[in-house]
Amino acid sequence: MRKRYCMGLMLALAIIMALCYLYVLQNNSVILEMADGVPVLRVSTQQSNNLITLWEDEEDGKSYFFLPSCIDHHKVTVGTDSVQFAGETYEKGDTFIWEEDTEHIVSIADDAYGVGHYEITFMKSENVPAVFINTESGDLSYLHEDKANYEPGDICVVRSDGVTEYQNVLPRISGRGNSTWGYEKKPYSIKLAADYPLCGLDKGDTFRLLALWREGSKMDNKIAMDLAEALGLSYTAQGTWVDLYMNGEYRGIYLLTESVSVGKGRVDIYSLEAENRQYNPDIDNAVPYAEEDNKGYLLESGETIDGGYLIEKDHPKHYEVEANGFLSSSGDHFTINAPKHASKEQVAYIQEYVGNVDTLAQNGDSAVWEYLDLDSFVRRFLVDEIALNTDTGLTSMYFYKDKGDDKLYSGPAWDYDNAFGERNSGEGLYVNYFETIVNNNERLGSAIDWYQKLYDTPEMQERVAEEYEKVLPFFEELIATGIDEYADWIGASVKMDRVLWEDKNIKGDSSGKYADYYANVRYTKYFIAQRLNYLCQRWEVFHEPFTVPSTGQMHKVTFSVYEGVVDTMEVMDGMELWELPEYDASKYQGWEYEYSREKYSPYIPIYEDMGFYNAKWE
Repeated sequence: MRKRYCMGLMLALAIIMALCYLYVLQNNSVILEMADGVPVLRVSTQQSNNLITLWEDEEDGKSYFFLPSCIDHHKVTVGTDSVQFAGETYEKGDTFIWEEDTEHIVSIADDAYGVGHYEITFMKSENVPAVFINTESGDLSYLHEDKANYEPGDICVVRSDGVTEYQNVLPRISGRGNSTWGYEKKPYSIKLAADYPLCGLDKGDTFRLLALWREGSKMDNKIAMDLAEALGLSYTAQGTWVDLYMNGEYRGIYLLTESVSVGKGRVDIYSLEAENRQYNPDIDNAVPYAEEDNKGYLLESGETIDGGYLIEKDHPKHYEVEANGFLSSSGDHFTINAPKHASKEQVAYIQEYVGNVDTLAQNGDSAVWEYLDLDSFVRRFLVDEIALNTDTGLTSMYFYKDKGDDKLYSGPAWDYDNAFGERNSGEGLYVNYFETIVNNNERLGSAIDWYQKLYDTPEMQERVAEEYEKVLPFFEELIATGIDEYADWIGASVKMDRVLWEDKNIKGDSSGKYADYYANVRYTKYFIAQRLNYLCQRWEVFHEPFTVPSTGQMHKVTFSVYEGVVDTMEVMDGMELWELPEYDASKYQGWEYEYSREKYSPYIPIYEDMGFYNAKWE
């Protein structure tokens, strides 16, 4: 009897939950209105209400509504006086049905703004949550003037199932990033009113919105985070894709990530900043100091000096604008990210500590492992080496040291938008899957060389091969199904993003190598497979060769110069192209890809019909 009662209760609860879910979906509505003379869609759910502004392409005059995944239908209710849609007239309160990826001729009549005529295409996301952010000014101009500028506002996160996960004031949104800040699609940092596990990520109040501008497959950072977690690298930031709307404007697909910062759910070490604030109540007005090789703040020192520190190997020009930091004995620049306000004594301590590590590393002394955590350095090295990350040793390279712990740890892993063969720079070193960051950094002469020195120690040599072999099952699954599943998951969002940004996102050596998104996805699989095959050989790890993806179809490759087409050829999908038509080097500059404007590399395979162009010297 009791068992039947429990089963009945569970069934009743299940029915109630299903009805509630259907109720939420059925209460999703889309209303076409006018706001300041511009058509908008009011997307309403049972729990939230958000506006989406019509985006107009200035070049061809066409317009788009980019809808979030929470909308499970194609119905639009007229909220203006009347709408003429597909040759029929609809009055206020009527509903019309739109078709996906179809250009609709629409006339909108509104007493306040008159009649407007538009060519509108409706596009809709799938699967990923939508993040709606409204700034206090209602405009993005101030935020985009300088990444240091910030504004308050409000935020609403709606899951793909229509449930409003989070809705609150937003104390702060600002820009972030270094080189990525220079692109039109901006990355952001947001600070919530209180700690919250936003979109299933670890609980915290600070999150990042990565623009994925340089990522052809939109997966590089995500794969690197997954890899770091698979390797067991502590405090690895996690991320999930979202569609971002700012003041009603669709901004594209972003990777929402946890921040690299000290705190519970982040880099969980002792907070020197909290202690410094206890001893310095007016710390936000503390006087900064700067000497030749270090800088920080003039503070009353507390009881703790040995940790916790979160430091970052930084580019010299990025270091210049930071408040805390120091130079190593070799001249490398380190920013102190935590504590935010570092006292003179604290800066001196961590500078001396890193200086000691640097001296031992430069001398190839195995005693360096008394000061460095071998596990974290090996695992972080593997993330960087497998990804062939161009930023390794140059910037965004984090280390931390905790209170009461004598060792410096490598990590968290961060910043992989120039990885996995994405960047055809540095003389093509980073698309060449036979290369190594150990050699590249030394060759380019612009990076911390600890990896070069530590890699030669027997302790690290032995562990690298062991840890690499352990992570191969992760890649077996990733290449077999994982990357394709990710592509299917975000495909609809990427499609919208490419309509919005594609013409502006062809920047040469870092914008995706192929016009077709799924060609970029195949290239990501290709690069990882080739990279792993090489590393297995290099580290003498036996494994069945990873398969390079190919559809088996043939692609037409066309070669053109200023005067016109000079040659064509047929190439199998996934094949490399090692022989190109000869040319007069005194007359022409060299072959480059017509779509991405990258210089030719034999390590970039053919995954679609492609054109090469050879420009004349000026």
